[in-house]
Amino acid sequence: MKKAFTLAELIGVIIILGLIAIIAFPPILNAIRESENKISEASKEIIYDATSLYVSNNESNFPKINGNVFCVTLNSLVQGEYLPSKVYDATSGNEIPLTNMVEVKYEQNRFSYNLNNECVEFRQKNLIDILLEQYNSDNTTGLVQDETNRNIYYYTGTNEEVANNFLWYGGHQWRVIEFDTNANTITLISQQPLTAIFPASSVWPTQGTYESSYINTWLNDYFYNSLDSSIQHSILDNTFNIGIYTDVDEITTIQKVGLLDEGQYNRAGGFDSYLDIKDHFWLGNRNSSITLRYVAGDGSLDFNDPLYAYGVRAVIKISDITITGGDGTLSSNYKTSDKATSTNDVQVGEYINVPYNGADNACGDDNLCTFRVVSKDNDSVKVILNGLLPSTSSIDSSGVVEPEINSYDSTNNNYFNLIVPHGLNNKEYTYKKLVSKNSIIYTPLNIFANNISSNYRYTGNKTFYIGIYTGNYNEIQSETLQSSVGLPTIGEMFSGNDIDVSTSKLKTFVDISTIENPIAYYSYWMMNYYHEMHNYVVDEQGTLNYVANVFNNGVRPVIYLKSGPSALTFTGGEGTAESPYELQ
Repeated sequence: MKKAFTLAELIGVIIILGLIAIIAFPPILNAIRESENKISEASKEIIYDATSLYVSNNESNFPKINGNVFCVTLNSLVQGEYLPSKVYDATSGNEIPLTNMVEVKYEQNRFSYNLNNECVEFRQKNLIDILLEQYNSDNTTGLVQDETNRNIYYYTGTNEEVANNFLWYGGHQWRVIEFDTNANTITLISQQPLTAIFPASSVWPTQGTYESSYINTWLNDYFYNSLDSSIQHSILDNTFNIGIYTDVDEITTIQKVGLLDEGQYNRAGGFDSYLDIKDHFWLGNRNSSITLRYVAGDGSLDFNDPLYAYGVRAVIKISDITITGGDGTLSSNYKTSDKATSTNDVQVGEYINVPYNGADNACGDDNLCTFRVVSKDNDSVKVILNGLLPSTSSIDSSGVVEPEINSYDSTNNNYFNLIVPHGLNNKEYTYKKLVSKNSIIYTPLNIFANNISSNYRYTGNKTFYIGIYTGNYNEIQSETLQSSVGLPTIGEMFSGNDIDVSTSKLKTFVDISTIENPIAYYSYWMMNYYHEMHNYVVDEQGTLNYVANVFNNGVRPVIYLKSGPSALTFTGGEGTAESPYELQ
């Protein structure tokens, strides 16, 4: 006779089966769910094609900025009729939940797509929204509201009081001057002087004479055309006040690029404000019928003849933009622009680190020379050292310094000084200008260039403009030199005091840690001459002066990097002064 299970035994069996079910059932359920939710590769391709079309048709919602991540649900694709109302897997036939998300990422100038239900969108903010967070109705410095137009906000105060309005945009560092919350526009000024030139042959008393001036042509022809087309398209027409300094809007002009007016400078705080960079730079206003206004190196307002060469700072107005990084400080500008992948798509103004093979410490302990892009052509990129060589040089040791320099000339009844561009008389002297590659200054230039590998450097000859400069910056093209290395040319980008060559360790508008040999010397040679035995230099206050060729000055090399068919690939960096592009 078989013995039956007792109640206790039955309860024990039930408990054991329950424990087995608890352990085994979840994996079984998960396997079933995974089978139901698994999307075949064929269906993924259909979804990605639909997403690509959706992104293309909604371009303004997907700014093409490197690193951007966007999350698109299948429900969004259904709502936009890019997918049918019910989506089934092409292989299993199972319905695909519309809560699934496609991660859309923009990198290396293209979008990529990936089904990822943990997608986290890179939340971006427009620049105006970020800047408004700095506003407080009690502010008397920093960001304040215009009393006559409540849509206008502007900055006023010192660099300590205005410390987070730096923007890296289109290869340049800018400061935000003001913005309009109604028009969604932002007015910017270049933080650095971009060149140093004579602004005009004579003062502009009318709109027409300003518009034909050297400085307006430089801003709206040379500078504007150096910008990437994507940046050009974002620059709006703007009204610039070019009248007399006591009534700045007496005359106006509508341009893409212009100059700061005296009213804007004073509104920002004037002397010692964030717009005072301890450098000479031109304003857009005349002082009288024969002089123009400028900001002096001590921050005061002054005037001078237009045939003096001071710094040029560009002013533009742009539509509001999306910010992808940075905190708006000098060392961490707000950022928007795409990263370049090679020298083919690098922008003028961006920074590149180039390996240096010399043992002379010309580029610091890291043996990486930081260059800035000056211009581009079909097979090379012209770059300028972001600093000076550690030693100085003269151009020529055999010339004779004119006796009239710094002394009284009884013939012309005049005193002369090296820093005055048109004080010399017209006596003829034997002149040995910088046309010979055997001149003294080519020794350090060639040593430096040869210490940069031909893997990176374009070693063929290029044209350097070495002509005389007495007015229009284009006249320097009257004489040329074929070489693979040279010096900065008047009127080109970064042919002013953009690196701040003052020997003080307290740089006023650049980060000292980004400059090669930041206190090497207080002036550097240019490629052009003014009169006989004298070549131009840029000095610590951003003035373009001339000095005798026998004197020593700083040396700032200009070379060419490979581009076009032999383009150099970037493996890292953001193209900024703090994070230059890294070469492969």
